[in-house]
Amino acid sequence: MLEIEKEGKIELIPIEQLKPLPMHFTVIGREEEDMLREDMKTRDVNSIDPILVRKMTLEEIEEAKEKYPLARYEIIDGHTRWEIAKLLKWNEMRAVVKECSRDEAYILNYKRNKERGLVDPMLEAMCFNHFYQKGFTATQLAEKFGVSEPRVWQILKRMKVEKEARKKILQKAFMGKPITARHIEVVAALPEDKQPKLVETIAEKGLSVKEARKVAKALATKPEAVERILELPKPKLVEEAEKIVTPLKPKPPEESAYERAMELKEHYPMILIDYMYTRYKGKYLKDVIKASIFIVFWEKLTENEREEVAQKAIKMAGEKGFEEPVIG
Repeated sequence: MLEIEKEGKIELIPIEQLKPLPMHFTVIGREEEDMLREDMKTRDVNSIDPILVRKMTLEEIEEAKEKYPLARYEIIDGHTRWEIAKLLKWNEMRAVVKECSRDEAYILNYKRNKERGLVDPMLEAMCFNHFYQKGFTATQLAEKFGVSEPRVWQILKRMKVEKEARKKILQKAFMGKPITARHIEVVAALPEDKQPKLVETIAEKGLSVKEARKVAKALATKPEAVERILELPKPKLVEEAEKIVTPLKPKPPEESAYERAMELKEHYPMILIDYMYTRYKGKYLKDVIKASIFIVFWEKLTENEREEVAQKAIKMAGEKGFEEPVIG
């Protein structure tokens, strides 16, 4: 309170003469807001810390007339208290009036909330982007907000999140399911039409950044496949997403050939399968074995005859092969 009083003299201002900044950078959780509301119910106007406001210019007053016809002051700090005061039907609030421009108010609002640790990362990106679009360089923004230049670029990258996904991010923060800056950076890397779905999944499943990256990669690779697994519990969802984006390692040729051979053991004698497998491990092993059945009853052949049959069977199978195993 003492800190805000240093800004100027405290005045009583009618509630209807106040309006929020067009852009402010706090998202207070529902639980915190409920606690503040209960506290304000039991106190009067004079016992609540004064809010910080600025006088609006004539042009700003004119612009705001449709939505805030009586507004003369913009709130710099204290938006939540003002919203609750309206709900409680207070007529006025204590406020310190500071002489500053709207852009200076944005910076002050950002810094006040940053000190409290309450700046939402999506709103932070919108704040930086506001000044960037007005022509400020990354170096100037770094100086203005007290961060490094690489950090400025990192924050601005969040603006790749499209409008619907941004809205969902802010809604989730208010519902007590905030999405971190690193999560938002994962969302921003996705095509725009996939972003809202990922935001929803991160918030509802409680995905870590690493898990979010896996689901994001799956969404970008095979969105139709991901739609089928989004309702799964988190561990299973992440596991299935990883399968979508991680191609199976090809099996060694001999292992694949052995598996193909074993698939035929219900239809052909193992002596025949073993014999053919030792001589041919190629793609058409099944067809080679099928072809051998047509030639002669295997067990009655001599070793030389078996070798001759094996070679004929390989030749008969060819590239096309046979469609079904021959039984009996």
